[in-house]
Amino acid sequence: MLRCILAAVALFIAGSVHAQSASDRAVLEALPTKYTQAWATHDGGKLAELMSDNIDWITVGGTWYRGKRDFELYHSRLLAGRFHEARMTALENKIDFIRPDLAFVRWSWRMEGDKNFDGTSRSPRVGIITMVAEKKGDGWKIIAGQNTNGIPAPPTPLPEEE
Repeated sequence: MLRCILAAVALFIAGSVHAQSASDRAVLEALPTKYTQAWATHDGGKLAELMSDNIDWITVGGTWYRGKRDFELYHSRLLAGRFHEARMTALENKIDFIRPDLAFVRWSWRMEGDKNFDGTSRSPRVGIITMVAEKKGDGWKIIAGQNTNGIPAPPTPLPEEE
């Protein structure tokens, strides 16, 4: 019984170390919507406003961009070209605080209206963006992210360990 009580106290203390304000959580939960709203403007500069100056971003195609300038330039070209009519919708998200000023944000998305390299229409698709956000002063900025295309069916379950 004492072990159970000590374990419960340890879990409470560990959870309290990373306890966050409701306002910080609300800002981070709104981050996917802010991202999709900026995307809807088809302006790479608006999207880059969410990023830190030293953003590390890996695109859905696996290209790694370092720094806000490169992030903005890539997205400006993309949103003016094949993705000019693309509509992105945030679906669900999950927030985990690493520290009071650092959070792991994962969210799924749906996209329609984008084009293939040859200009033909793509079928609607889904994906997941994984981001790390850092609080500086009163605001949160994305310091790292990776966008990943989803698959049309649920993933195959992993085999059970023996």
